[in-house]
Amino acid sequence: MAGHQQTLIVLDRDGVLNRTVPSPREPRPDSPLRVDQVEVFPWVPAVLRELTDAGFGLVVASNQPAWAKGKITRADLDAVHAAILRDAQAAGGLILSSHLCLHRAEDGCVCRKPATGLLAEAFACHPGYVPAVSWMVGDRATDVQAGIAFGMLTAYLGAGIPEDEGAFAARAIRPFFRGNDLRDFARFVLGRA
Repeated sequence: MAGHQQTLIVLDRDGVLNRTVPSPREPRPDSPLRVDQVEVFPWVPAVLRELTDAGFGLVVASNQPAWAKGKITRADLDAVHAAILRDAQAAGGLILSSHLCLHRAEDGCVCRKPATGLLAEAFACHPGYVPAVSWMVGDRATDVQAGIAFGMLTAYLGAGIPEDEGAFAARAIRPFFRGNDLRDFARFVLGRA
């Protein structure tokens, strides 16, 4: 594999960097809608520092349709995202940039994962990184689908849900790596058992 300086690790946000929150309006836990709901997983800051220190580039690419759905103001969406980035980088890890899709699924945009617009934007912002040795890391099938479509390695984190397993089977795809959380992924890419 190429040197880490060519490897961009594209991180989904909710469920990877921070906890999702129960939502009465959604069938599954959702993005935090207020700053006081932000809870970055306790291991994330140290893991991001390790990956940064090892020479990986880190960016965030996340579908965030809450504003388009009328569930949050744009100011609150921006404040929540800023709080997550601040807390995730608290140990000195560096997130180079964020790429957010603010559209709903029905809007038919080119950025919302599983489309690859956010990934194209991330690589355009950071030339020198090579998709073939870079990672899309997420907790949903749409993250894996986007990464594969863009020619990246993919990591699927979490226990897996039937909907995602069905999507993998229907498309005959599978993530390159599976783990419980970002700690497992970091151990893998840093070459530790």
